Amino acid sequence: MRMESGNQATKPRTISQLSSRPKKAAPQPKPNIRAQIGRSTERTARKKGTGATNASGASPSGGNAAHIRSALNAASRAGIIQREDRCPVHSSQFTVRGCGLPSTLWSMEDLHVAMDAARAGGAIIAKHFGSAPDPEYKGKFDPVTAVDHASEAAVLAVIDSHRPEDPIMAEESGGEQHIGRHWIVDPLDGTVNFVHGIPQVSVSVALYEGDKGLVGVVYDPLRDELFTAADGEGSRLNGHVISVSATTELERAVVATGFPYDHDLRAEELSVVLREVLRQVNGLRRFGSAALDLAWVAAGRFDGYWELGIAPWDGAAGLILVREAGGAVTDPLGRDSTPSMGLVVATNRVLHNDLRTIIESWMPLEQITP
Repeated sequence: MRMESGNQATKPRTISQLSSRPKKAAPQPKPNIRAQIGRSTERTARKKGTGATNASGASPSGGNAAHIRSALNAASRAGIIQREDRCPVHSSQFTVRGCGLPSTLWSMEDLHVAMDAARAGGAIIAKHFGSAPDPEYKGKFDPVTAVDHASEAAVLAVIDSHRPEDPIMAEESGGEQHIGRHWIVDPLDGTVNFVHGIPQVSVSVALYEGDKGLVGVVYDPLRDELFTAADGEGSRLNGHVISVSATTELERAVVATGFPYDHDLRAEELSVVLREVLRQVNGLRRFGSAALDLAWVAAGRFDGYWELGIAPWDGAAGLILVREAGGAVTDPLGRDSTPSMGLVVATNRVLHNDLRTIIESWMPLEQITP
């Protein structure tokens, strides 16, 4: 769903025109600055030949963000808009933070594309769950099934039909992360669970601009739970607002973790971290779907989660969910975690420093410093 301004935009006026207009001239109508900005960014995108666009046709590149900022500032100096006009919480086309400083460009339609894509992949997973397909192995312990591929095809078909110019990074078909707008997809997170009939699987679909998360969706097709989040809009579960837990003591916390497919790393370094965390928390869980683990932190079911060696597609949507639900997501050194880092500590924020410090203290630095 994309909102449109109800006012008709007038032609922008220059500063000199404003200062030289006759004193007794009829009052000029106030221009629709958002409509002007939208048209301006469209022109910039066409000049630069950028293919990635948001629902309004504007490229969300850093250059256009600077262009919008310049337009807002110039309009403010000219008196076309006042401070209160340039400080909305959300405009119709982009999120504005810091009084007129646009963050990233996305539309509500992007969120619906992600939701539809996740449901399309999830329908295939649910249909074939329990069929015990014979997996192939990408590595010694990393299985892939025909359902992984079928789910990915369904997810990508939805994205391609609505956003054909957007690059996509997906687990099975590959692709790379981009400095601009791109999608990150895990069509079946929890393949080992799926193969063994364990009902803990998910589809993860995320939209990023560089390392900045815009939209994140995690779908659990076996419980029909759709976790959604968008930059500045909070997190929801089946449309209902969710938030991280209120647990304040680590000894009362239930935290989750995951193990990398590098079993040598798991057997040696991770065993030390597990021992130390177990000594200080109420409970520790390992369910086998990183995307769902992060979604459950966002929903307050888990108080925290950490994993070292997580793939970009496993955590991309979940990172957005946790942040938008009020949680904290960093690496063990306290740096903001991004999909490309592969290092995640996610908590309800209150417990973050406690859990992060344990992992940092007991994990060799060469394992947590990319």
